[in-house]
Amino acid sequence: MFNVIKKWFDSVLKSYDKQPKFLSGKKKSKEVKLVDLEYKTKKELEIIGRKIGIELDRRLTKNKLINRIKYKVRNRNRK
Repeated sequence: MFNVIKKWFDSVLKSYDKQPKFLSGKKKSKEVKLVDLEYKTKKELEIIGRKIGIELDRRLTKNKLINRIKYKVRNRNRK
């Protein structure tokens, strides 16, 4: 009896592991354009900041977050 339940449970879990068809064909761009930053939310800006190596505080204004990301990106190659 437990084997039947285990097999059913495993089949249900496998169905959730599959990626939906509408997502499988598209590739997300890992590049973020500086022009597009003003259309991002504060949470998205924080994630972008972490990817480039800075920790941003969401309590700051959106413009300050954008300026810190731009500053880091522009000065990244100078060292």
